Amino acid sequence: MNAKIKKMQELVADLSRDEIIWFNGYLAGIVEGSKEATATVAIPPASSVAKITLAYGTETGNAQKLAIGFAAKAKKNGVQVKLVSLEQYKLTDLPREEKLFIVISTQGEGEPPVGAKKFYDHLFAQAPSLPGLNYAVLALGDTAYPLFCKIGEDVDAQLQKLGAKRLSPLQKCDIDYEDDAAKWFDSVLKNVESCAAASELATTPASSAITAPKAKGKKYYNGNIVTNINLNGRGSNKQTFHIEIAVNELVEYEPGDSLAIVPQNRKVVVDEIIRLTGINRNLFITTEKHSGTVEELLTKELNICYLLTSTVKTYAEITQQQIPDTRMDLKDLLRIYPVKEPAQFAAVVKILKPIAPRLYSISSSPSAHSGELHLTVGKHSFLLQDEQHFGLCSEFMGELAVGTPVRFYIHKNRAFKLPVADKDIIMVGPGIGIAPY
Repeated sequence: MNAKIKKMQELVADLSRDEIIWFNGYLAGIVEGSKEATATVAIPPASSVAKITLAYGTETGNAQKLAIGFAAKAKKNGVQVKLVSLEQYKLTDLPREEKLFIVISTQGEGEPPVGAKKFYDHLFAQAPSLPGLNYAVLALGDTAYPLFCKIGEDVDAQLQKLGAKRLSPLQKCDIDYEDDAAKWFDSVLKNVESCAAASELATTPASSAITAPKAKGKKYYNGNIVTNINLNGRGSNKQTFHIEIAVNELVEYEPGDSLAIVPQNRKVVVDEIIRLTGINRNLFITTEKHSGTVEELLTKELNICYLLTSTVKTYAEITQQQIPDTRMDLKDLLRIYPVKEPAQFAAVVKILKPIAPRLYSISSSPSAHSGELHLTVGKHSFLLQDEQHFGLCSEFMGELAVGTPVRFYIHKNRAFKLPVADKDIIMVGPGIGIAPY
């Protein structure tokens, strides 16, 4: 027993915090008899094992989720992985890295995730020459913003400028990132040295393969609207809503955290789409992630606003029409490039992406408003082709009547924490939104 414990201690000595968390979950799976955990693989000789560092910079958790999945896949192929967030990455390790693969998102107006800012700033201000480094970058972003994947582009270009060798081209991913990200990492693995070790491991019986524990899902809460009032006076051209949500269970949050909610598409728009296509609103359809009637899916689950270029391209293939690379609402797409029959639109429904959750800073304090969460939501309006439009979620939230049930989860703010000591503070709003305090 002592010899086994010693081996275990030697094994975990060089693991990063994220790898230890993963390992802990793996062992827990064995203890509970989880089908996800299987026998330990044979370890190739140390001299033949490829070693890489997977670092991620995340704000909403997507980059972290990808990096954890990449790490599990690499380990299955006999690659030794150090998995670390850029927030915890030791900057002194950078000159010693041999193979560094970075997954990083772009926030707001071309800004790095808060936890990755220190690494980003160091890379441009203090990083030494890196001639011994091989690297690749996966950039996450949203083409709805003008500075699409800017941070990933910056990191990729700066590493090359510092003398590092790019093992795989920069991969930029939109909000439907899964397929492109998987292809990128497959390319990365092919370019990693010492593939002989991975080939050797690949011959191990399937029963010996490690399966990463499934990541814990988000904790969803159910609440009800108890207050929804417009804070702006009569004659104002703005609408700002104070919304109170009552919850019957304990919701743990701190000042600075956000409430994430998935809005619903407007009924008038869904009705128009159904009219344009002639499809039966009660037709039951199963997509990659959802099942329900056409009306349910178009209302509650699927994005029909400002479709991705890739979605429009697939629509063109389904309808066999020549459509230029563009982004537009599904309703407008159907008007300009109509489907030929309802069955054709049923195929279109299956390629629509899920509605993305929107984040709103919580305006209440758990100390002062037990059992409630308060939001301050400004109704976003904009002109498109001389026609006024409104933000999907801000309009949805503003129209929620008292008593309406809502489902949400809490998004933690790791970059902002109030001091432990109870002291007066001064908070300065930058003038780009609504101060919830």
